[in-house]
Amino acid sequence: MPDTRFKPLPWTRLQRGVPCYLPKPVTRPPVDAQSPALAVMTDLQRVAPVTIARDTSLEDANRIMLLCHTYYLLVADEHSHLLGIVTEAGTKGHRPLAVAHTMGVRPSELVVGDVMISKHDDAEVMHLRDVSTARVGNVLAALKELGTPHCLVVDHDEEDHHVLCGVFLLSQIERQMGLAPQSAEIAQTFSQVVSSLGH
Repeated sequence: MPDTRFKPLPWTRLQRGVPCYLPKPVTRPPVDAQSPALAVMTDLQRVAPVTIARDTSLEDANRIMLLCHTYYLLVADEHSHLLGIVTEAGTKGHRPLAVAHTMGVRPSELVVGDVMISKHDDAEVMHLRDVSTARVGNVLAALKELGTPHCLVVDHDEEDHHVLCGVFLLSQIERQMGLAPQSAEIAQTFSQVVSSLGH
């Protein structure tokens, strides 16, 4: 039996021909090297990451990154379990050409699973407990030392398992600092991004 205490909200029909607008990307405040590191971290507890299937074509992956204003996608299976991460550096340029040559196929035949960084690969991550008291300059120094334009941030659950909670993107930090992108210099080694994070 319907609850009569609540009146239904007024409603109307969508006008024909009305344009639909995607949400604008969030504008982040400008920062400098002394700003808190959390100001440049993409907080995955507030911004849900975009996921993609491992059998998605690289062309579709690039299109999704463009539409979603992101430079990486998490790769998940049908049960939403994390399989790895694919970055723009992995879908364009030298990386797919090298993988296609190794596999003996054309680059256009590659799918995300061929170029993604598996969660089972050995990789470095930053810990939220360290990030929470660090500065942007510390993050930049770490990315330079690791030789990667991306680094994941993890927290720990009750059993001390890694829990993915954030991402640092060099390109994002550069934009917030008002700098010309230097990512190409550091992006030569990007294979160490994802740790075994557990489910």
